[in-house]
Formats: sequence, structure tokens, C-alpha cells
Amino acid sequence: MMKQKKRSSLPGPFLLLLFLSSPVSGLGTVLTKNFMYMQDYRTWQEAQAFCRRSNYYFDLAFLSDQLDVDGLDLQSYSAWIGLSKSLLDKWKWVDGSAMNYVHWAPSYQPQSLLAVGDVCAYANFIDKMFYGTVCGQTFFFICYKLVNNNYEYIFINQSKTWSDAQQYCTKLYNDLAIINSDPLLNSSVIPQDFPVWTGLYRDGGTWKWSTGLSDYRNWAPNQPGDNGDCVAIYSLSKTMITESCSVQFPFVCYRDNLVLVKEEMTWEEAMEYCKNFAPQNNGPLQLASVQPGDEYNYMMSKVLEANTDEVWTGLRFLAGYWFWINGADMSFSDLPTCPVPEQHCGAFSKENTGTLEARDCSDKKNFLCYSQW
Repeated sequence: MMKQKKRSSLPGPFLLLLFLSSPVSGLGTVLTKNFMYMQDYRTWQEAQAFCRRSNYYFDLAFLSDQLDVDGLDLQSYSAWIGLSKSLLDKWKWVDGSAMNYVHWAPSYQPQSLLAVGDVCAYANFIDKMFYGTVCGQTFFFICYKLVNNNYEYIFINQSKTWSDAQQYCTKLYNDLAIINSDPLLNSSVIPQDFPVWTGLYRDGGTWKWSTGLSDYRNWAPNQPGDNGDCVAIYSLSKTMITESCSVQFPFVCYRDNLVLVKEEMTWEEAMEYCKNFAPQNNGPLQLASVQPGDEYNYMMSKVLEANTDEVWTGLRFLAGYWFWINGADMSFSDLPTCPVPEQHCGAFSKENTGTLEARDCSDKKNFLCYSQW
């Protein structure tokens, strides 16, 4: 009697997927994070709204570890100087002297704002050039005081309009900075350690991120303080301080390529959902693979936001092997070598065991997709 061939319980589309994806090998991390320093001066809430409205970024910066922080380049700043012009007058310094030291940025046309009324100048740190703009904008600013007939410059990391900045300088020093030579430029527009908004804030007595979950903190001495509930990071020292949420600083927007889907689906339904779901600016998705270490820890910060205790990944057991459906390296050695028949799919657990769990593929869970941008 001929033995009847056992029919595969796997659907055709899934076998086709295996055929297309399994030949790829050597893929390591799939996680991509982007941070963008915005040299624009806003309150914490304004900065958060700006990042969230963006078609590209998700939110204010979510910092998960020191590697995120070390990769931030926050040096650039703009600062008011003591140079301005009225509608019918020429450019002049706050002491009334003419602008004989011409140091406009090549991209700036001094005549471009003639029709807007009063125009004021600021210096940019990166190119050390002058730019003009309407005086009602807010920037940091540079004051000066005369010491033995020499200019001494003081950088003020408060965001003010040009007139408010001048009022501040004349009250405490001489005036807004006069910079009429290369030596004075090189001694005034220099690296500065100033606050930059992050997504960390205090809600009652609890520290939270605008998005995500992370225990990363790198407080400056005597911090956190009680002067405010929003957290900025210093541009050079990269240490954290609390500030009033209503003050204006530059800020960092953030995005990554992970999408936590809070729908409850079986493993195969989740796989199909990822393939067919393409959120704006994310491109095609698939179930996420993960490598042990920093990538695992970061993805766990996403998993902890799920509505289910476990979250599907792109891990599958078939023909005696555990593998990632995107062909990534298989680095988890403690998965069962012979799992029970139903438990052939891999999931994150909120218990954060440091590994992945073998689970019944028909269970319904949230799931983690990633895009390849």
C-alpha cells in the first residue's frame, strides 16, 4: 500500500516568501536612527510640535544610550551682534561707527531685506560669517565690555530679540558685540556650551521621554534641578540639565526605522501586514530581526510600549533551523533546537530575558516591523 504523502500545512505564499528571502546572508543590524539638530530657537512644547508635524521626523530626540549622544553634533549656533540698519540708513555698529569690516556670508545679499524695515545682523559659528534678518527673531547673543581699552566678549545663551538682547547687554556690560576685524571675530565667535532641547521631561515626579522608554541620564553636576521640568543637553559637554519649558533653545528631532504595530495578529498575518503597510517616508516594511546587545535593548524600549505582553519578530523555525525571514545573521544560541510543533515563531517578551521566546504562530500579538531606508 502506497504511503500517503503528508501535506504541508504552510500556505503557498509563505513558501514563496522563504524562497525569496532565505538566500540572503550576513545581514547584521537592521536598526537605523536619525537625529537632526535644528538651529531654531523654540520653547520645549514648540520644538516638540515642530518635530511631530514634520513629514520626516517623529518627535523630540529620544536618547537610549551614550552612543546616541556621542553621535550628536550640536556645535552650530547663531548669535546677535551689535550691527543693524534702519529702513533709510546704512549698516552701522551700536557705537555709531560705520560698517567698514564687511564680512557677509556669500549666500546673503545685504540688499534683500530693504523693504522690511529695521534689519539686524547675527553671526553664525560654523562659517563665522554675518547674516541679516528681521530684528524680531530670537537668537542667542554676544555682549562686549571694554577692559583696558580691549574688547572682552560674553556669550549669552538666552534667546532674545535684537532689541531685548541689546537692552540686556547695556544693562550688564557695554553693548552688543562690535566685531570689526578678523582678530575680534576669532575671539568672539568661538565654541560655546549651550543648552539644546531633548525629548526628556518631568511629569510630576516621573521622568518620561516624549516618545519611547529609556533609562539614559547623564546629569550635569547638581542636576536635576527644580527650576523646570524639561531637559536640555549641553552642546559640548553633552550633560543634561533641567530648564523651564518656556525658554527658547535649539533642539534635536529624531526618527528611527521601527514601527510597532499595536494590532493583534497571528505571526503570518503580521508578516503580511508589514509587507503591505508603507507609512509615509518609511518605505516597504517587514517583520524585524534583532541582534543581541544594544540593538536588542533599543528594540525592547519599543516593545515595552506594546499592548500585548509579547511582540512578534521575523524569527521562524522551519526544516530544523531557526532563521530570520530577512536573511539576517542568527545570533541567538539559546533557542530550543527542537521546539514543540506549535511554537515555531519568535517573539519579544516584556519580561526582557535577553533572548527571544518560541511561541505558537497562531497566537495573536502586537508586532515590530522595520523599513529599509
